[in-house]
Amino acid sequence: MAPSTKPSEPSYTPLANPAGSPDPNYSPDPNSGNAYAALGGRNLRDSSILNLSPDPYSNPLGRPGSEYIPAPSIMTRDSTYGSLPGTPGLRGDNRQSWGSNVGLAAAADGVVGSDLRRPSVPRGQSALAQHSTLGWNNTDNERLSVSDEDDEQGHITPAVAAIGAGAADDEKPRWASNDGRYAPRKKSRKWLWAAVAAALLALIALGVGLGIGLTRNRSNRNASTSSADGTNSGKPTKSGTGAGTSTSPTPTPTPTTGSFGSLITMDDGSTFTYNNPFNGTWVWDEANPFNNDAQANSWTPKLSEEWVWGRDKAYGVNVGGWLVTEPFIVPGLYEKYFNGPNNITAVDEYTLSLNMGENLTAAMTEHYETFITEKDFADIAAAGLNYVRIPLPFWAIETWDGEPYLERVSWQYFLKAIKWCRKYGLRINLDLHSVPGSQNGWNHSGRQGTINWMNGVMGLANAERSLDYIRTLAQFIAQPEYAPVITLFGFINEPNAGSVGKPAVGSFYLEAYKIIRQITGIGAGNGPFLSFHDGFLGITQWYDFLPGADRLALDQHSYIVFQDQHAGTVQDLSNIPCSWWASATNTTSETYGVNVAGEWSAAWNDCGQWVNNVGSGSRYDGTYNGYANKAMGSCDQWNDYTLWDQPTIDALHHFVAGSMDALQNYFFWTWKIGNSTNAITQPNPFWNYQLGLEHGWIPTDPREAIGICAAQAGVTQNSFGGTYSSAYMTGGAGANTIPAAQSSSYPWPPASFTNVAAGEMDSLPQYTQTGTPITMPGPTFTSPGSTATISAGSGWFNAAADSRQAYVEIAGCSYPPEYSAANLPIPTDACGAGLTQPVKRSELLERAAFPQPTPPPVQI
Repeated sequence: MAPSTKPSEPSYTPLANPAGSPDPNYSPDPNSGNAYAALGGRNLRDSSILNLSPDPYSNPLGRPGSEYIPAPSIMTRDSTYGSLPGTPGLRGDNRQSWGSNVGLAAAADGVVGSDLRRPSVPRGQSALAQHSTLGWNNTDNERLSVSDEDDEQGHITPAVAAIGAGAADDEKPRWASNDGRYAPRKKSRKWLWAAVAAALLALIALGVGLGIGLTRNRSNRNASTSSADGTNSGKPTKSGTGAGTSTSPTPTPTPTTGSFGSLITMDDGSTFTYNNPFNGTWVWDEANPFNNDAQANSWTPKLSEEWVWGRDKAYGVNVGGWLVTEPFIVPGLYEKYFNGPNNITAVDEYTLSLNMGENLTAAMTEHYETFITEKDFADIAAAGLNYVRIPLPFWAIETWDGEPYLERVSWQYFLKAIKWCRKYGLRINLDLHSVPGSQNGWNHSGRQGTINWMNGVMGLANAERSLDYIRTLAQFIAQPEYAPVITLFGFINEPNAGSVGKPAVGSFYLEAYKIIRQITGIGAGNGPFLSFHDGFLGITQWYDFLPGADRLALDQHSYIVFQDQHAGTVQDLSNIPCSWWASATNTTSETYGVNVAGEWSAAWNDCGQWVNNVGSGSRYDGTYNGYANKAMGSCDQWNDYTLWDQPTIDALHHFVAGSMDALQNYFFWTWKIGNSTNAITQPNPFWNYQLGLEHGWIPTDPREAIGICAAQAGVTQNSFGGTYSSAYMTGGAGANTIPAAQSSSYPWPPASFTNVAAGEMDSLPQYTQTGTPITMPGPTFTSPGSTATISAGSGWFNAAADSRQAYVEIAGCSYPPEYSAANLPIPTDACGAGLTQPVKRSELLERAAFPQPTPPPVQI
């Protein structure tokens, strides 16, 4: 329940969990007596794999009969290739207002600090920085990410727009030619030329006047106009006035803000009308790109205003499948590269990248460019939402030799996402979705297979790299330019604590927390809220974790389908969310503090294309391994939403609204599903928020959900008043007063792993802290009418917080494989074994000179 300051949001009075749910705080698991026997723990997504990533040591999670588990994480319009290096501008005097000069990968000056961290030779120039056309190295130049919205937007790339635009600006007029054909006559007829000039000026004035009049009339019909490049639809000069001598009124300056009905011009020149019915206000001022006055809707604070957990509710969606791809979210992309050399099947981004081969840069860049665009963020705000969870992989920062992912390019699109969220008043929940070695063995971790993070021979070394990337991200997002937008940081997604163990996962959580808070400082207003996932152990297992921690939220991913399927119809099951989660959410708020549901969906069964993994089938129809005798029915109807009748849609709508009401602060998985080349071109409708909005099973106003659980028959009172039990939970008094006993219970490095005894931990390979930390670049903003850039931060918020160097391989050493060492014997002479690091991450020591961060741009 929200406090009395928000009277429009009634209190929650949910029902305690019935006997059918073994625990009131997470989804029931019919196999709870044998939890994790096949990685089928509570709320855990399990599936068998048809084709694994090539792995010479592949034994699924180190135990016979283990099954792999996909985690729901999911194509569309053209956007702004002009922000990528090498792409021509729209016109000669074009002012690129977003990242146009930010190099990708090692383009131009290279990646700050990265080559010194790399195990072998420095990188050359990025292939992306060397090309300027969409179809580079793509012989058929096909669109990889497609949707029905492509034609709606009428987008053209700046490279195409430059034909006849930029070229015209540079064309030399014939009268300026010195070939003699247009030389002036010897006799002067000044009076004649003066008359001609006057006539021409009159005609120009008339044309400009008409143009301005038409533009102003059009603007009036559309409430207001806007443009991301600082010009309005009247095509004025840089001074904002028309050409020639005209008595027509001066056109109004380009709007920097607007609301419902206003016309928005995107970076590529295409336009759309802002259809936010909830009094949302967009703001984009080219002269002030860090203006935070945008507001997603009337009930959400502006970005410049304080967000209060317990009063304000996070109504959010994920943009899954964008910067971290997944087969079931972008099936068309995987279908195109399904079969690769050496009989490799694309089942994750690792194998997808291998199959793309030399086309990797072009293919992945087009996916980033077209799957999610600015229009999506505007539509998210228009759907009454106020938060976006953005999954980001470690290869957005760097890759090491042997990792096939496209390095760094996704970072440029993350920077775009920050700009777009700022423009539409949306807050960001940054989610580090994939880390080296794989934290869970699932496809969305990068590589499907065994867990090599905090597990096995390379578990410690991979965790060391992961902490480096967490530090790099924390330094970037804590900067004042980004802190008002990125207000929640989930520093690692879904570690499989059922296999890795709570002690090891807890040690990593505490070390990451210390690193981040040393950077941000302590207390409300100092950096983002942090969140950690329950590891599928159940949220009650973490109620006593790190009491006194400063602004540390608990994250759960609430699904009901990755287990034995439920009997009955969707009408019968529509009340499950309220029954299972509503009371538990309030209990968690009272007992632990701030909690969010970082993922959930409209799925009430596991039907769909590759939902359980590539080639794994579905439990519901018995095609999933081990479910031949447990089938509940056919998936044909559920795979094709066009077959759903109105009662089915209504029941699903109730299921979704109940989930919203029960979970309270949530992020639906996911905003959209890309098209497939199969017969059903829009697969997996349960997971597609955008599609559900259009066809009625997703509420068009999330506030419709308030009170659903209280109105459900049999619900008993268990409300949360909106005020957390201790001030430290939201950064108040007592923040960062973690008891010493708690800290000592989760040491770093951990005392042991589940498969490495305490006496063997000193024998594990480690990296050495002698490398240069990576500083991530910000976008480039150019002041209107000037060549001066506007400072976008240095990328490193607090150099005084941590003087240690970064982890790198020990020179001359040979390390076990990153992704397939979980079941190897403990080596006797491993690189870095027993190494005492010169600077412990959790200590504030000034023992070494700190590397200089990227210098900020020249400020105006």
